[in-house]
Amino acid sequence: MSNVLQAFYEEKYRDHVERPRTSKLFTLDCISSEGHLRVLDIGCGTGENSRAIAAKGHRVHGIDISENAIARYRAHGFEGSVMDIEQALDFPDASFDLLFCSEVIEHLAAPERLASEAFRVLVPGGKLVLSTPNSAFWVYRALAVLGRTLSELQHPKHLHFFSRRSLGQLLTGAGFRIERALGRNMYLLLPDFGGLFGAVPAWFGFQKEERFRTKSFFWHWSHRSARWNTLWADTLIMVLSKPPRPAA
Repeated sequence: MSNVLQAFYEEKYRDHVERPRTSKLFTLDCISSEGHLRVLDIGCGTGENSRAIAAKGHRVHGIDISENAIARYRAHGFEGSVMDIEQALDFPDASFDLLFCSEVIEHLAAPERLASEAFRVLVPGGKLVLSTPNSAFWVYRALAVLGRTLSELQHPKHLHFFSRRSLGQLLTGAGFRIERALGRNMYLLLPDFGGLFGAVPAWFGFQKEERFRTKSFFWHWSHRSARWNTLWADTLIMVLSKPPRPAA
Protein backbone atom coordinates (compact mmCIF):
# COMPACT_ATOMS: atom_id res chain seq x y z
CA MET A 1 0.00 0.00 0.00
CA SER A 2 2.87 2.42 0.73
CA ASN A 3 4.10 2.15 -2.88
CA VAL A 4 0.61 2.93 -4.19
CA LEU A 5 0.26 5.87 -1.81
CA GLN A 6 3.71 7.18 -2.68
CA ALA A 7 2.96 7.05 -6.41
CA PHE A 8 -0.29 8.92 -5.84
CA TYR A 9 1.44 11.73 -3.93
CA GLU A 10 4.41 11.93 -6.26
CA GLU A 11 1.96 12.80 -9.00
CA LYS A 12 -0.04 15.14 -6.77
CA TYR A 13 2.99 17.17 -5.68
CA ARG A 14 4.51 17.44 -9.14
CA ASP A 15 2.74 20.77 -9.64
CA HIS A 16 -0.04 20.84 -7.02
CA VAL A 17 -0.71 24.11 -5.21
CA GLU A 18 -1.82 23.72 -1.60
CA ARG A 19 -4.81 25.87 -0.71
CA PRO A 20 -5.28 26.97 2.92
CA ARG A 21 -8.68 25.85 4.23
CA THR A 22 -10.31 27.07 7.41
CA SER A 23 -9.94 23.61 8.96
CA LYS A 24 -6.16 23.84 8.48
CA LEU A 25 -6.10 27.42 9.82
CA PHE A 26 -8.11 26.37 12.88
CA THR A 27 -5.61 23.55 13.50
CA LEU A 28 -2.62 25.89 13.12
CA ASP A 29 -4.23 28.31 15.59
CA CYS A 30 -3.80 25.61 18.24
CA ILE A 31 -0.02 26.12 18.13
CA SER A 32 1.24 28.78 20.51
CA SER A 33 3.82 31.35 19.46
CA GLU A 34 5.49 31.09 22.87
CA GLY A 35 8.96 29.56 23.09
CA HIS A 36 11.17 28.33 20.28
CA LEU A 37 9.96 24.79 19.83
CA ARG A 38 11.37 21.90 17.82
CA VAL A 39 8.42 20.98 15.63
CA LEU A 40 7.91 17.95 13.38
CA ASP A 41 5.41 18.51 10.56
CA ILE A 42 4.17 15.01 9.70
CA GLY A 43 2.94 14.84 6.11
CA CYS A 44 4.37 18.28 5.42
CA GLY A 45 3.60 18.44 1.70
CA THR A 46 5.28 21.42 0.07
CA GLY A 47 5.37 23.45 3.29
CA GLU A 48 2.17 25.52 3.52
CA ASN A 49 1.64 24.58 7.16
CA SER A 50 5.34 24.69 8.06
CA ARG A 51 5.59 28.28 6.88
CA ALA A 52 2.78 29.24 9.25
CA ILE A 53 4.43 27.34 12.13
CA ALA A 54 7.84 28.90 11.46
CA ALA A 55 6.21 32.35 11.45
CA LYS A 56 5.32 31.70 15.10
CA GLY A 57 9.04 31.46 15.87
CA HIS A 58 9.51 27.69 15.85
CA ARG A 59 12.07 25.49 14.10
CA VAL A 60 10.32 23.01 11.81
CA HIS A 61 11.43 19.73 10.26
CA GLY A 62 9.06 18.16 7.74
CA ILE A 63 8.55 14.58 6.63
CA ASP A 64 6.51 13.28 3.71
CA ILE A 65 6.30 10.12 1.61
CA SER A 66 6.67 12.14 -1.61
CA GLU A 67 10.11 13.03 -2.95
CA ASN A 68 8.53 15.75 -5.09
CA ALA A 69 6.91 17.28 -2.02
CA ILE A 70 10.16 17.27 -0.02
CA ALA A 71 12.12 18.79 -2.91
CA ARG A 72 9.68 21.70 -3.03
CA TYR A 73 9.61 21.83 0.78
CA ARG A 74 13.40 22.20 0.97
CA ALA A 75 13.26 24.92 -1.69
CA HIS A 76 11.44 27.02 0.91
CA GLY A 77 14.47 26.71 3.22
CA PHE A 78 13.17 23.98 5.54
CA GLU A 79 14.85 20.77 6.64
CA GLY A 80 12.85 17.89 5.22
CA SER A 81 13.09 14.12 4.90
CA VAL A 82 11.38 11.55 2.70
CA MET A 83 9.93 9.03 5.13
CA ASP A 84 7.37 6.25 5.12
CA ILE A 85 5.55 6.84 8.39
CA GLU A 86 3.79 3.50 8.00
CA GLN A 87 7.10 1.95 9.10
CA ALA A 88 8.54 4.28 11.75
CA LEU A 89 9.59 7.85 12.47
CA ASP A 90 13.33 7.81 11.91
CA PHE A 91 14.25 10.03 14.88
CA PRO A 92 15.60 9.29 18.36
CA ASP A 93 13.31 9.25 21.39
CA ALA A 94 12.19 12.67 22.68
CA SER A 95 13.40 14.57 19.58
CA PHE A 96 10.60 17.14 19.32
CA ASP A 97 8.63 19.51 21.53
CA LEU A 98 5.57 19.52 19.29
CA LEU A 99 4.20 17.35 16.49
CA PHE A 100 1.83 18.72 13.85
CA CYS A 101 -0.18 16.10 11.94
CA SER A 102 -3.00 17.55 9.86
CA GLU A 103 -5.19 15.12 7.89
CA VAL A 104 -2.60 12.37 7.62
CA ILE A 105 -3.62 9.64 10.03
CA GLU A 106 -6.68 8.64 7.99
CA HIS A 107 -4.40 7.71 5.05
CA LEU A 108 -2.56 5.00 7.00
CA ALA A 109 -3.17 1.27 7.04
CA ALA A 110 -1.93 1.12 10.64
CA PRO A 111 -2.68 4.47 12.34
CA GLU A 112 -1.90 2.98 15.74
CA ARG A 113 1.72 2.66 14.57
CA LEU A 114 1.93 6.40 13.94
CA ALA A 115 0.30 7.13 17.30
CA SER A 116 2.90 4.98 19.06
CA GLU A 117 5.82 6.51 17.16
CA ALA A 118 4.52 10.04 17.73
CA PHE A 119 4.45 9.36 21.47
CA ARG A 120 8.01 8.03 21.36
CA VAL A 121 9.64 10.97 19.52
CA LEU A 122 7.85 13.60 21.61
CA VAL A 123 9.50 14.97 24.75
CA PRO A 124 7.68 14.36 28.04
CA GLY A 125 5.25 17.25 28.41
CA GLY A 126 5.30 17.85 24.63
CA LYS A 127 2.18 18.23 22.49
CA LEU A 128 0.61 16.64 19.45
CA VAL A 129 -1.71 18.83 17.35
CA LEU A 130 -3.73 16.61 15.03
CA SER A 131 -6.71 16.91 12.70
CA THR A 132 -8.68 14.41 10.63
CA PRO A 133 -12.07 14.28 8.88
CA ASN A 134 -15.03 13.42 11.09
CA SER A 135 -16.69 10.41 9.52
CA ALA A 136 -19.74 10.88 11.79
CA PHE A 137 -20.38 14.33 10.24
CA TRP A 138 -24.10 14.95 9.69
CA VAL A 139 -23.72 15.21 5.91
CA TYR A 140 -22.17 11.73 5.74
CA ARG A 141 -24.95 10.37 7.94
CA ALA A 142 -27.61 11.89 5.70
CA LEU A 143 -26.01 10.60 2.51
CA ALA A 144 -25.66 7.12 4.03
CA VAL A 145 -29.46 6.95 4.06
CA LEU A 146 -29.28 7.43 0.27
CA GLY A 147 -26.80 4.56 -0.04
CA ARG A 148 -23.58 6.59 -0.31
CA THR A 149 -20.50 5.24 1.50
CA LEU A 150 -17.63 7.14 3.10
CA SER A 151 -15.18 5.75 0.56
CA GLU A 152 -17.26 7.39 -2.16
CA LEU A 153 -17.48 10.75 -0.41
CA GLN A 154 -14.05 11.30 1.13
CA HIS A 155 -10.53 11.42 -0.31
CA PRO A 156 -9.88 8.32 -2.47
CA LYS A 157 -6.83 7.41 -0.39
CA HIS A 158 -8.55 7.40 3.01
CA LEU A 159 -8.05 4.01 4.63
CA HIS A 160 -9.49 4.75 8.09
CA PHE A 161 -12.62 6.66 9.04
CA PHE A 162 -12.67 8.29 12.47
CA SER A 163 -15.33 9.64 14.79
CA ARG A 164 -14.43 11.82 17.75
CA ARG A 165 -14.75 8.78 20.03
CA SER A 166 -12.64 6.39 17.95
CA LEU A 167 -9.93 9.00 17.38
CA GLY A 168 -9.72 9.71 21.10
CA GLN A 169 -9.53 6.00 21.90
CA LEU A 170 -6.69 5.48 19.43
CA LEU A 171 -4.59 8.34 20.78
CA THR A 172 -5.20 7.79 24.49
CA GLY A 173 -4.44 4.12 23.89
CA ALA A 174 -0.96 5.22 22.76
CA GLY A 175 -0.48 7.12 26.03
CA PHE A 176 -1.58 10.64 25.10
CA ARG A 177 -3.81 12.86 27.20
CA ILE A 178 -6.48 14.91 25.43
CA GLU A 179 -6.15 18.58 26.37
CA ARG A 180 -8.58 20.06 23.85
CA ALA A 181 -11.03 18.53 21.41
CA LEU A 182 -12.34 20.94 18.80
CA GLY A 183 -13.89 20.82 15.38
CA ARG A 184 -14.75 22.83 12.34
CA ASN A 185 -18.50 22.73 12.86
CA MET A 186 -20.21 23.03 9.48
CA TYR A 187 -23.90 23.87 9.69
CA LEU A 188 -24.93 24.66 6.13
CA LEU A 189 -23.54 23.95 2.66
CA LEU A 190 -24.45 25.57 -0.66
CA PRO A 191 -23.36 24.87 -4.23
CA ASP A 192 -21.25 27.46 -6.02
CA PHE A 193 -23.76 29.23 -8.24
CA GLY A 194 -21.14 31.15 -10.23
CA GLY A 195 -22.02 33.98 -12.57
CA LEU A 196 -23.75 37.11 -11.33
CA PHE A 197 -24.78 35.66 -7.96
CA GLY A 198 -21.59 33.70 -7.31
CA ALA A 199 -20.33 35.93 -4.50
CA VAL A 200 -23.65 36.38 -2.69
CA PRO A 201 -22.99 33.69 0.00
CA ALA A 202 -19.90 35.62 1.16
CA TRP A 203 -22.18 38.49 2.18
CA PHE A 204 -23.76 36.16 4.74
CA GLY A 205 -20.49 34.83 6.17
CA PHE A 206 -20.08 31.71 4.03
CA GLN A 207 -16.61 30.45 3.05
CA LYS A 208 -15.77 29.11 -0.41
CA GLU A 209 -13.84 25.84 -0.68
CA GLU A 210 -12.76 23.34 -3.33
CA ARG A 211 -13.88 19.73 -3.27
CA PHE A 212 -10.90 17.40 -3.57
CA ARG A 213 -12.58 14.68 -5.60
CA THR A 214 -14.36 16.84 -8.18
CA LYS A 215 -12.30 20.08 -8.08
CA SER A 216 -15.63 21.95 -8.01
CA PHE A 217 -16.36 24.60 -5.38
CA PHE A 218 -18.98 24.90 -2.67
CA TRP A 219 -19.84 27.36 0.10
CA HIS A 220 -20.07 26.50 3.77
CA TRP A 221 -21.18 28.29 6.91
CA SER A 222 -18.93 27.08 9.71
CA HIS A 223 -16.75 28.03 12.67
CA ARG A 224 -14.34 26.46 15.15
CA SER A 225 -16.11 25.06 18.16
CA ALA A 226 -15.45 22.87 21.18
CA ARG A 227 -19.13 21.85 21.38
CA TRP A 228 -21.35 19.49 19.39
CA ASN A 229 -18.40 18.18 17.38
CA THR A 230 -19.66 14.60 17.31
CA LEU A 231 -22.39 15.51 14.83
CA TRP A 232 -21.66 18.94 13.37
CA ALA A 233 -17.89 18.93 12.77
CA ASP A 234 -16.63 17.91 9.34
CA THR A 235 -13.06 18.09 10.70
CA LEU A 236 -11.91 16.94 14.14
CA ILE A 237 -9.03 18.79 15.82
CA MET A 238 -7.27 17.54 18.94
CA VAL A 239 -4.49 18.94 21.08
CA LEU A 240 -2.88 16.14 23.07
CA SER A 241 0.05 15.94 25.44
CA LYS A 242 2.58 13.34 26.48
CA PRO A 243 2.57 13.13 30.27
CA PRO A 244 5.64 14.68 31.93
CA ARG A 245 8.13 12.50 33.75
CA PRO A 246 7.19 11.90 37.40
CA ALA A 247 9.05 14.11 39.86
CA ALA A 248 12.05 12.46 41.46
